[in-house]
Amino acid sequence: MQNNGLVEVKVWRIIPSEKWRVIRLLTKISDFPAYIPSIKEASIIHKVHNTIRTRWKIQLDNITINWIDEETLVLKENRIYFRALEGDLQDFSGEWRFEDHPDGTRIAVDITFKVGIPAIKEFAQGYLKKLVTRNFEAILEGLEHRLISLRYSSYKKGNTDKLAGVGLVGHPYNLKHLETCFSMLNPQFTMPSPEFISQLFHTSPSFKLYDFTDFRSASGQTINGCYIMATFMPDMLEKDSWAVLSKVVRACKIAEKHGMGIVCLFGFSSIILQRIEHDFSQELDIPVTTGNTFTAAMIIDGVLKAAAAQNKDLHNLKMTIVGGAGDIGSACSRVFAEKVKHLTITGVKKTNLTRAQAELKKKHKAAIAISTDNRAAVKDADIVIAVASATASFLDLTWFKSGAIVCDAGYPRNVHHEEKKTREDVFIFAGGLARTPSPFCFPVDLGLPSQNTVYGAFAEGIILDLEKRYESFSSGRGNIMPQKIEEIRALGAKHGFTVSDFFWENKQIETHT
Repeated sequence: MQNNGLVEVKVWRIIPSEKWRVIRLLTKISDFPAYIPSIKEASIIHKVHNTIRTRWKIQLDNITINWIDEETLVLKENRIYFRALEGDLQDFSGEWRFEDHPDGTRIAVDITFKVGIPAIKEFAQGYLKKLVTRNFEAILEGLEHRLISLRYSSYKKGNTDKLAGVGLVGHPYNLKHLETCFSMLNPQFTMPSPEFISQLFHTSPSFKLYDFTDFRSASGQTINGCYIMATFMPDMLEKDSWAVLSKVVRACKIAEKHGMGIVCLFGFSSIILQRIEHDFSQELDIPVTTGNTFTAAMIIDGVLKAAAAQNKDLHNLKMTIVGGAGDIGSACSRVFAEKVKHLTITGVKKTNLTRAQAELKKKHKAAIAISTDNRAAVKDADIVIAVASATASFLDLTWFKSGAIVCDAGYPRNVHHEEKKTREDVFIFAGGLARTPSPFCFPVDLGLPSQNTVYGAFAEGIILDLEKRYESFSSGRGNIMPQKIEEIRALGAKHGFTVSDFFWENKQIETHT
């Protein structure tokens, strides 16, 4: 609050667009009510050269403010000056300023106003300062949203120059993993109490952690992109799943803001979309893929590779898919129901299992069984694929039969892995991983065993970006058919993505017969 009862408000934002586009959109005042909810009316009354007279009506917290404004465009100075000629506020004026910025345009607005109402002036000025601030923040957010939407709309009309890159969205799988990530970013970091760091992390907004450049395909193409950290851990889903969803949406918006062509979700970032039936197409313009189709392809290829190395004929084997009614699990079950003698799928909800069983029985040769008892389902299985969406490990090594092949594609891992517990007679490996055509380096530990290995989900996003196929390739639940798996596998092979070597606990392992 300043002298003479004038109140000052300063708001700024960096918008990822060229300065001329920002200014042009800002001067299209009549369009504001269409995409800025707080503005109920913004109409041009009169326009002469660089001076515009406009009528405004905004509403926030059920408070309506009306005024008539005069704007003067001084574009040589990258400024727009405005002042109220009449209205609900005794005085209202300010200026817009525009500056080039490495990430686009820095747009700032300085406002001064005066209420002039006796008796309640002190309250009114403080209260209205909050409303005016929120209104101009909404204008800047609306401008950014609108410019982003226009960019993606331009792509849909055939302009492929405005978008490029892939946004990879991930998250830590537990508190220990988060601590490892922090330590890699700052080796001197001392971890505070678990309660404090987990609460602070969950309160923090999702953020861009890392930019990668010039990732090279086997075809010679190069792409850029970024890794975005969604600030939650899987156990948060049980406490507040809607908060997790909002973090994932924010992560996608970050990819949008940086002009990525597609965003790829990993782990529980994609699982939350299946748990909450929420269509956020109105909130996002960027295409979103879960990466589950290529993950399924890498799981299938890994199991086939392991079985071949051990000279096992799948047609005579029993297979159990833990989490077999889920998105990745159902994709794998559709493929292996044609290849194995007996297939058991497990899950939590019997209704989902029954539905999946009915589908598989209609189209496939294998005997199909369902179970909600994972221990009983895996004990006689020759091959186990574990793809359950669990927040912690729940399968014990002692449950598997001797000679079994176990593909664990969970994040976090479905199988307990402790140094003191080993099974030399069981071949267990991390599934869903892809070998990359060139090194892929992250600044933090993502649970990957080498720089030439990525999660299948991330690989899918990279492949789609290389192909300029900005579409929701993997979406929904239970929609992944064998033809789709073949399609993305072929595209991956074109760019040098193949199933990874065998790893467990980040150590490379060899097959044995």
